Amino acid sequence: MDSLRDIATLSILFLSLYFEVFLLITYIERRKTLQGRKTVAAPAYAGLPAVTIVVPCYNEEKTAAKTIHSLLALDYPADKLKIVAINDGSTDGTAAMLQTFASNPQIQIIHKENGGKHTALNLAIAQATTPFIGCLDADSYAAPDALTRLMKRFEDSNIMAVVPSLHIYNAETIIQKLQKVEYLVGVFIRSILAELNALYVTPGPFSIFRTAVFAEIGPYRQAHNTEDMEMALRMQSHGMRIASAHDAVVYTSSPRTIPKLYKQRVRWTSGFLHNARDYRSMLFRPSTGHIGGFVLPFMLVSTACVFFIVATLIYDLISSTHETYVRFDALGLRALELSWPTFNWFYMRTGPILLIGTIMIITIFAFIFIGSKLSKGNKPKLTDIACYTFLYSFIAPFWVIRSVANVALSKQASWR
Repeated sequence: MDSLRDIATLSILFLSLYFEVFLLITYIERRKTLQGRKTVAAPAYAGLPAVTIVVPCYNEEKTAAKTIHSLLALDYPADKLKIVAINDGSTDGTAAMLQTFASNPQIQIIHKENGGKHTALNLAIAQATTPFIGCLDADSYAAPDALTRLMKRFEDSNIMAVVPSLHIYNAETIIQKLQKVEYLVGVFIRSILAELNALYVTPGPFSIFRTAVFAEIGPYRQAHNTEDMEMALRMQSHGMRIASAHDAVVYTSSPRTIPKLYKQRVRWTSGFLHNARDYRSMLFRPSTGHIGGFVLPFMLVSTACVFFIVATLIYDLISSTHETYVRFDALGLRALELSWPTFNWFYMRTGPILLIGTIMIITIFAFIFIGSKLSKGNKPKLTDIACYTFLYSFIAPFWVIRSVANVALSKQASWR
């Protein structure tokens, strides 16, 4: 039994390490191209296209104003930037707050009954008159040069959408500091997946599209409360290229506590699994390239691996508990006698599992460093890295297991 478990564990670690090394090698091969995109000359206002930015709002009275102000402060010609703020049936003071911007000629305010984020986006898309359109969630804030850097990527006529570099805004709690590092890893991974034409999500915070995309493949769908994933997968299934502008920085608010983080990640992971099932026809098809032949299958396998690891831990816990009970039943209180622990290097396990695990941790540190380097030097503190390294792996399995259960039971994760 132990031998089989060790073989399974080694297989899981090998697959994970293979994926990490694959990403690192891809970065090494294309680092000059990626690093070269960091330098963007002063914007040539005459050549920038018109863009509509949609701000869907539901009970965002505390954050939406700052979101809109960040758009008004963009280093982009005002006559080519239109902002559409949509109140999606909010029950707080969002409607009144949005009305304070009604006199601004750049801003259009729309009030509608609550129908979900995708209905707000589709309403704006149906009215759009600009060749480009994007979304900025009402709890996110764009850096002044973010839009210019995003639009530079559209100089390649084959690119149909561009995603930014996402960062945590004002990380205060341990959970937010954990996410701060996680998002730097995400910057690195999205940059590499974009090079492979394998991005599977166009995040709500400031992804920009050619408006023609929606005319060709249709508007947003509810998509298990993860419309940004479904849209990216639909684009990929139609052969549309999605790029990344890793130096276009956008800050987003994040959950402050474990329960809130858990709920958010259950929605994300459940949505991914639901959408992967909906687009299962892409799996292992040569015509879908890296996303169908490698990225999506690996992510599904990694989800199954989490189940194996958790099941192994539960088995060990039950076995240990049973062993303690048997000893107590045979020896009484003597079985519970405690002694000071001792350490001897002779008993230090130095097998392949430890070796591969150590290499994996080192590669994750490399991801963090490269992600920080790519995203204009947003450097985490050592304490932030420690939070990510030692806490994330303990809490992530909980939302993965819940998400798989949701999919198995055909249950939708709630947005709020």
